[in-house]
Amino acid sequence: MQLYGELKYLQKLQETMSRALGLSALIAYPDGRLLTEITNLCSFCALINNNPEGKARCAASRAATVRAAASAGKAVTHTCHAGLVHLATPLNVAGELAAVLMGGSVALQELAKEAVLQLARETGIGHEELLAAAIKVPVWSEERLSAATGMMQAVAETVARLLYTGQELQKKVNELTALFEFSKTVSSSLEVAEAARQGLEAVLGLTGAAGGSVLMLDEAEPGAATAEVAAALEPDNGPGIIPAGEIIAAVGREAAAAHFDDEKNAAEGKRPAVAVPLTVGGRVTGVLTLAGRPGGQHFTGEETVFLTTLGTALGLALENARLFRRVQERAAMLERLLEVGQVVSGSFDADRIIEAALGGVRDVLGARWCVLRLLDESTGDLVLRGNVGMSPGLQVETGRIRPDGNLLGEVLQKGEPVVVEDLADAVTSTRLPYSVPEVRALVVVPVKAGGKTLGTLKIYSPVPRRWSEEEVEYLVIIASQLGLALENARLYSSLRKYYLNVVQALAAALEARDAYTRGHSLRVAKLARLCARLMGLGAEEQEQVYMAGLLHDIGKIGVCENILLKPGPLTPEERKEMQGHPEVGARILEPAGFPGGVTAAVRHHHEDYGGGGYPDGLSGEEIPLLARIIRVTDAYDAMTSARPYRKALTPDQAFNELKRCAGSQFDPRVVEAFLRIPGDEMVNIDGGGGGIATLLAILGEIFFLFKQVR
Repeated sequence: MQLYGELKYLQKLQETMSRALGLSALIAYPDGRLLTEITNLCSFCALINNNPEGKARCAASRAATVRAAASAGKAVTHTCHAGLVHLATPLNVAGELAAVLMGGSVALQELAKEAVLQLARETGIGHEELLAAAIKVPVWSEERLSAATGMMQAVAETVARLLYTGQELQKKVNELTALFEFSKTVSSSLEVAEAARQGLEAVLGLTGAAGGSVLMLDEAEPGAATAEVAAALEPDNGPGIIPAGEIIAAVGREAAAAHFDDEKNAAEGKRPAVAVPLTVGGRVTGVLTLAGRPGGQHFTGEETVFLTTLGTALGLALENARLFRRVQERAAMLERLLEVGQVVSGSFDADRIIEAALGGVRDVLGARWCVLRLLDESTGDLVLRGNVGMSPGLQVETGRIRPDGNLLGEVLQKGEPVVVEDLADAVTSTRLPYSVPEVRALVVVPVKAGGKTLGTLKIYSPVPRRWSEEEVEYLVIIASQLGLALENARLYSSLRKYYLNVVQALAAALEARDAYTRGHSLRVAKLARLCARLMGLGAEEQEQVYMAGLLHDIGKIGVCENILLKPGPLTPEERKEMQGHPEVGARILEPAGFPGGVTAAVRHHHEDYGGGGYPDGLSGEEIPLLARIIRVTDAYDAMTSARPYRKALTPDQAFNELKRCAGSQFDPRVVEAFLRIPGDEMVNIDGGGGGIATLLAILGEIFFLFKQVR
């Protein structure tokens, strides 16, 4: 019986009673096993119980006495093996035998000396010690024992009534225990769906209901339309019971349980069902619904109250899980925001910036459509600049739109976000300038930079949607980052174009200073590209070496004209100034954002493969490959071009010189590839002209290649 646990708690009462009556006492199971410890033993009994043989005899005697009382169903008096008298009284609770109360350890007359000595011999206890203890055994009259019997009976009845009351209270204890276990179960997960499923399974187990569901209500507007099904369970994996909208609304409004008959999922007839509120701080956050009791029983009032209590625990657990989910979503937003911020702040490529920003919006907000439009200041139109999800046809149809008198115009005019939860209910001023049936809800935020509105950023939903403050805030931040990044990209593009124009002008001015070198840079560039192709380099490296060839002597713009045009050999001082032109050229190109390979080739195109070149004295593979290619093609064109102080070498003479210096001045692999350039292609390059045509060609080639490589 469940009452045995409570009987054990009577130890203190038993001890008090036994001392008051002068009797030893205990409570035992009906089969003789002890429920409580023996209290108030006399010294005689204590001495016997400290002896193994005596203890075994006492236990057997007690068990016999208890079983006798249990069998008789009334109080019995029994004389134990040691000659002491014990009284055993049954304890009945709710008509059922629960235990036996036993008291005794007294004698009706003084114990016989011979009996005590015989007991000493049988148990091995010292006879003098046992005789001394026997003298102290209380001797009671039958009248006194009868009075004690009545007292013990009264106590037994009192205990029985206490136990019966405890049994009545046990249901409450069980409910509290179930509530505690239930709270532990639903609080073990921070996932909304998992916590709801665990809670629903626990409730079904406690009530015996066949199925049910857990709904989470919208915090701002509780109701069926905004309820989230967190969990639903039915036999055979059938659809869970979902209450009608008016039932959910009533539970949310009144914060009280609602009883109804479920017909939707009942195979035969109706099922009694109940919907109870899930509450947090007096606010209804959800609805727990149960249906299908064994035998078609209805949920009683007590059960409904208990379910409402469980609903409070489940509501708190689900609210914690929902808050945790919100924190996770917020963290995901911030993480994606950082990723997008790194891209847009670290790039001057407008297309890449737009792609990263729109991708971030799509991933975090789950937007099916996301559209960026920038304002054309010359026409006042909003021009489609980037999108996610728009069909090609719609992109063409809405490539340019007027913002007058519509939602986009309102955003441009006020410079603030506009949120529409359902376009069907929107007024004219908050409609789009074009009709798209698939669009039902949207958010539009301005794209700004430096206090100026550059355009709009929009996200769409195909169904009515309540946009959260976090979602709108995230879109505003993305739009702000996007606006600044696009403005920076525009400014960088303008600055780069300006600087490139300056570099182009310097290159043209350089060749214009020296009639003998006109066309030299263009020929070096073409030869370098051919050589790179024959060496198996990729298209990107071929274009970079070509650009390096065009610009390799740009640093000579800083060399004095009397040195640059000197008809004879240079002095050591003049040679030192001339040898500084690779470094000057690299410094000129670096701010323009040229690829690193181009700048490095310009800086190192006078390094010797065997060492000893300038400006850094590199050798072998330390020299960038593109620089080694320019070294060969530059030397070949210089040898085959006439100078005021010498005649031009023939191609064959130049080839022999390249072979001779391979390994010392030139990379042997580059020389080998250069010598394999087809003769007809070499003739076409050598046939290039000079003067104005060459200058225009250089300017065009540099501008085109710079855009391609970037």
